[in-house]
Amino acid sequence: MGLSLKESQACANMARVFYRFLPGAGFTKWKGHVSFSSIAQSLGIGNFWRPGSKEPAIAALLERTLEYKRSLFEPLILTIVREGIKYCQKQGRPITVDEIEQLNGLILEVGFKFPELWDRDFLNSLRFDAQERARMGLEKEIRIERLRADEQSEYEREMEKLKTEFYELHRFDDRQEAGLSLEKLLNRLFELEELTPRTPFRVAGEQINGSFALDNEIYLVEAKWIRDPISEGPLLVFRGKVEGKSTVTRGVFVSLSGCTQLALDAISRGKQPNFFVVDGYDVTWVLERRIDLKEMLRAKLRRLAEEGRVFVSVRDLF
Repeated sequence: MGLSLKESQACANMARVFYRFLPGAGFTKWKGHVSFSSIAQSLGIGNFWRPGSKEPAIAALLERTLEYKRSLFEPLILTIVREGIKYCQKQGRPITVDEIEQLNGLILEVGFKFPELWDRDFLNSLRFDAQERARMGLEKEIRIERLRADEQSEYEREMEKLKTEFYELHRFDDRQEAGLSLEKLLNRLFELEELTPRTPFRVAGEQINGSFALDNEIYLVEAKWIRDPISEGPLLVFRGKVEGKSTVTRGVFVSLSGCTQLALDAISRGKQPNFFVVDGYDVTWVLERRIDLKEMLRAKLRRLAEEGRVFVSVRDLF
């Protein structure tokens, strides 16, 4: 089946755009000489090139490739553009954005769209000379670095503020008040680390201290700050909360005073644990920026998954 009139007309118009991109042909023994004829030969469609008048020959090459070797149409177009950029640059008449955009429109008319020719960076590279592009690239990188520095400074300021507040909580005589303040502090930490936290909420008569998302998994959070290490009871209650949600829900029990060894042994006995414990030493490491929060959480989850250990101190993880 031959090409439609619309496709033939598009090929003729493309040939008009391509006309100055490259020579039609040349002496075959010229080393490194690139032409429409040599490109056709390199792609195995040399028989589609018709010697003679250049513009009709280009149109015929495009038409025959579309009709008989459609899979080679993209490599043909991209090779012509790639080599044409170098040739026209040498001639002192660089290819323009208008020419490429006109070419893109014509390519759409024959049912194709080549992302490389629509790439914004590529099109911008045609608008400016090498010196101007280098200057613009440098200015862009400087802006990015300044933005990163500003973001990092803001992050460090917030972490320093959280660390100061955390240490101040140790002086609270009212441990319940300290626990509530700890919940808020943890949620701010999760927010800073882009873990999309949820503040305390109630569901089915249960109070949940909060939750966060890490690696597309949801973790319920329980935070306790009492004088002595946590006993078995609160851990069993928390395990029930996590079990009552879904098979993919996990939990993080934050106990600033840690847990008794009996409690850790008991929670691992009989049932597979679905949460791990973070203690005050772990939190301190994060706030002192000795370890990344996400890195620590992933390491604790791995120990839970591989060894069934509910608690492994950060000092033993790294």
